[in-house]
Formats: sequence, structure tokens, C-alpha cells
Amino acid sequence: MSRLLLHFGCALPGCCLAAGYLQGKLGVDPEKTIIWETGIWAFNLLILVVLLPRAARWARWPMLVQYRRAVGLWAFTYVTGHLLAFITFLLGWDIFRLGEELLKRSYILVGFIAWITLMPLAITSTKRWVQRLGPGWKRLHQGVYIAVVLAAVHYLMTVRSDYAWAGSYAMVVILILALRFAMWRQTRGPAPLSAATRKPATTD
Repeated sequence: MSRLLLHFGCALPGCCLAAGYLQGKLGVDPEKTIIWETGIWAFNLLILVVLLPRAARWARWPMLVQYRRAVGLWAFTYVTGHLLAFITFLLGWDIFRLGEELLKRSYILVGFIAWITLMPLAITSTKRWVQRLGPGWKRLHQGVYIAVVLAAVHYLMTVRSDYAWAGSYAMVVILILALRFAMWRQTRGPAPLSAATRKPATTD
């Protein structure tokens, strides 16, 4: 039941966007609204993906981690929808123009790299890939942190005047990275003493 509710909650924004578009209730520029909202929800879910392990640890509820794969796949779905909406509504599926836009507009390039970064994570999210890649699977899926940083940069670069929301998202990402670094330092433990340091001092 809980997994079903998770999928329902993740699908709800997309369903609302689709219904609003079909009923003409997305404002004066519905295409831009779809592009914007799919990007925001992709970012929201990416942040949730990287926060779930921490939340499970803080809440002492380890079962939360099992939902990370589903949330990650929904994040990739919204990222893909964001890209497809951009190609459909703004470029008219002109692939050559897409190449020009990638070279001309750096914020589009950053967003595209974020999508490319997430693609292998989505493909290798199954148990079979976990077994096939072994220890390398975990290293590969650390790429989600690269993707969330790229998403923050992409968001900041798309804003022209009011940076309040984009800046808030960027601060959340910075906080997440700081927590991640602190935990990495903690798991490493103190640096081993050198031979000179371990040698007891002698007295005359």
C-alpha cells in the first residue's frame, strides 16, 4: 500500500499538468508552464532521492531507503518529460536546432548533461544490474549528486530576475553536499598516525 501511495504521489503532478493542458487551464502560455513545472518536479524528486538515506537514518526508519529507487525513476521520468516538452513545444522536434541550442545556450547544455548523467542510473537501477556491477554499482550511482548539482546550476542559469526560488534550491543542494561531506569524513575516521608520530618520545 505504501509503495502504491508513493507512485500515486509522484505521478500526481504530471497527471495534473496533463489534465490542465487538455482543459486549457495552464494560463496564457501552457507550453512554458509544462516545461517549467516538469523541471521543478524533477528537481524536487532528485533532492528527495539524495535526502532519503539521511532521513531514514535520522528517523531511525531504515525502510525509507527502499523507496529511493522508485523516487529516482520518477525523477528521471520528469527530467525526460522536461526535455521532451522543450523539444516539442520550443523546437518542434528540430534535432539540428537542438544541437545549435546546446552550443549557443549554456543553461540548456548543463540541463542536457544532467539528463545524460541520470540515464545510466535509471538503466542500472534493477537488481540484476546491482549484481552485475557489484561494488561499481554504488560508485556509479553516486552520480546522482552530480546530477543534483547540475540541476541547481541549470535552474540558476534559467532565471533572469528573481533569484529567490533558484537561490533557495541552490542552498538546499549546498547543505546536502555539506552533510554528505561531513558523513564521508566521519566514516573515514581520523587519519592514521605516521611512524614518526607513533614512536614514543625518549627521555635522557
